[in-house]
This record gives sequence, structure tokens and C-alpha cells, in this order.
Amino acid sequence: MSLENETTRLRRRFRKLVRAAHRDRLRERYGLVFHPPKDLSFYRRARIAIGRLRRRLGLKRYVDPEPWPVALKHAPGTDRARPLVIWALGVDRETVLRACKGFQRLQVEAHDFAPVLVTDVADFAFYSRLGWLVEYVPALSEPATSYQRRKLRHLAWRYRDALVLPVSAGLDDNVTSVKTLLLRGTLRERTV
Repeated sequence: MSLENETTRLRRRFRKLVRAAHRDRLRERYGLVFHPPKDLSFYRRARIAIGRLRRRLGLKRYVDPEPWPVALKHAPGTDRARPLVIWALGVDRETVLRACKGFQRLQVEAHDFAPVLVTDVADFAFYSRLGWLVEYVPALSEPATSYQRRKLRHLAWRYRDALVLPVSAGLDDNVTSVKTLLLRGTLRERTV
């Protein structure tokens, strides 16, 4: 499978996770569905109904919090660095380490990205030397798999505006392809 196809599939999966997390946040966890008391005036009930209709039609947005800051103070880079999510779930340790070294070489050229590694490999000594933000998602056995799904949805929602790349993009033979993907992702996000 080519790097571009793999990246497209990963981004499609990531968008599904973002939509699922958004639904979770609206319905279950925060209880943002407001049920007005019965003793409200007709005018107030109509205003609430019109507001709900405008949100459903996309004419009025929910207020989203500020984007998650990914630039670490002790790491090189700018304060305005945008997150670059490196998706490394289900990959062996050696591949993750080689890919991280490849992304580190690429980061020297592109300072406007702050890498965020999403992984299930626990090698925190290596990650701390990189100076990246690491989101650890452990692979858990059956009774606790709901935690992993919930955490993945939360991370997808947290980095919903970020550029997402698979860990295979950091391997040595993909460096030119990664530069192309980064440029495309940067141009597309700026025009949207």
C-alpha cells in the first residue's frame, strides 16, 4: 500500500473518531442537550427551539474551546507550531523508533510543526529525548477495551484540526513523500 493511500485511510478513520467523539461530548458526558422547564413563556420556548434548529442547520455553531497547545517549552520550535499527529498504534517498537528518528530529521527542516506521537509502545526514555508530546494509548485486554476506544475518540477530538500521518511516513524511504504530504496538508488547511 502506498503512503498516500495509507494516509488517506488513516485520515478517514480519524475523521470518524472525531465525529464519534463530538457526538459523545454533546449527548452523554457533558449533557449539553438543554431541556427547558415547562413553565417558560411561549417567547422563550420559541427562542430555544429556533436556536436548536439553527445549530442543526449549521447556521449557528457550538462554541469550541481554544486549540490544544502542543509546543513544549523545553523543545525547539515556535509558539505558533501546529500539531502533526503521528499515528503509531499496533506497530512494533523498532519500527516506531526508526520512524521517530526519521520524523526528527524532518522536523529540523520544518519548524512550524509540533509532533504529537499517538502510540501503544511504552518507551518513555526515548520519547523524552525527542521533546515531543506523547499520547500513550495502552493495548488492554477485553474488559477494558472500552477505555481504549474512548481515549482514541478523545484524542481525535483534541487534535481534530491537526495534520495526521501514519508512522510509516517517517521511515527512510518515505521522506520525499512526507514533504509532499506536509505541503499539501498545509495548503489545504490554510484554504479551508
